[in-house]
Amino acid sequence: MALRIHFTAEDLARTTVAARPDIMWELTISLHRLQAPRRTARCRPWLGHVRDRLGRRDLRSVLHTLTTLVPARGDFPDFLTPPGQLDFADALDVIAGGGGRMFADDLASVFRVRERPLWIRQLADGDRERSRELLDALAVYHRELLRPCLPELDETVLAERAVCGRRVLDGGIGKLLGVLSPSVRWAWPVLTTDYPVDRDLHLAGRGITLVPSFFCATPVTLIDPELPPVLVYPVTGAGPRAAAGTDGTDGLTPVLGRTRALAIRALVHPYSTSELALRIGVSVASASRHAAALRDAGLVSSTREGGVVLHAATRLGRELAGGGRELARTS
Repeated sequence: MALRIHFTAEDLARTTVAARPDIMWELTISLHRLQAPRRTARCRPWLGHVRDRLGRRDLRSVLHTLTTLVPARGDFPDFLTPPGQLDFADALDVIAGGGGRMFADDLASVFRVRERPLWIRQLADGDRERSRELLDALAVYHRELLRPCLPELDETVLAERAVCGRRVLDGGIGKLLGVLSPSVRWAWPVLTTDYPVDRDLHLAGRGITLVPSFFCATPVTLIDPELPPVLVYPVTGAGPRAAAGTDGTDGLTPVLGRTRALAIRALVHPYSTSELALRIGVSVASASRHAAALRDAGLVSSTREGGVVLHAATRLGRELAGGGRELARTS
């Protein structure tokens, strides 16, 4: 089975690549990753953060609400991914304002062959309490599980966008479309990708926005063909942190080691132990040990706020992090 996207010459001229991660697409697809039996290496640090956070907070009701809408496989409602590259607060406003008919139509499509729990039926009927519960669940999930990895999402998508630009310069839009993902085939005027169902999407001069995604494993699009066309696809690289020599730690690495160099740069902004682990790609226990070593050296301070320990670079640590490249030049 396949998704076939039909282009015209006008559509090629209107094909764009998203400038930054689409937070709502990342949120919904990350729910697939939580439930997926096969998990990509890129997501493992985030999954470690999730396990740590779930050990501290009871998020069962939040996850139950959201995974009812976004199952391990299959469709999820279009209203969860409003168009326009919105920030999270604006996206919630759009979802809240859509309500009513939008909820009813999208839920009828998604649950046409799935059993609809009572609260889903109430949401489709415009129940304000159920709508508020959904918005609250999205906000908690974003705050507790997704927000700590947003800097890496930004870096990864920026790196992918740069790769897309080089491909267009080297071979035009056709070259870009042909190498988006291993499952994508391009033969003018149709872009074909493996898909759970057979679908044809005719762009009809509207163009399409290509949305590189950190969490995506296979290309996905909206259910409603009348909405502004998008194709969300997995980033082609492992992320900027995996690229040798691109993490900005060259001058610090010989002195501190690569991981502690990454940690001191990350801690220019305060992070909890689990958030630091996510940023530098290690386990929570390993992040705690690295933070302790940096603290013993006077480069990091640690304070407890409730059940969370926050780490931040000291003035000396910030000066060292800011001068890492200078160390490389003068050594």
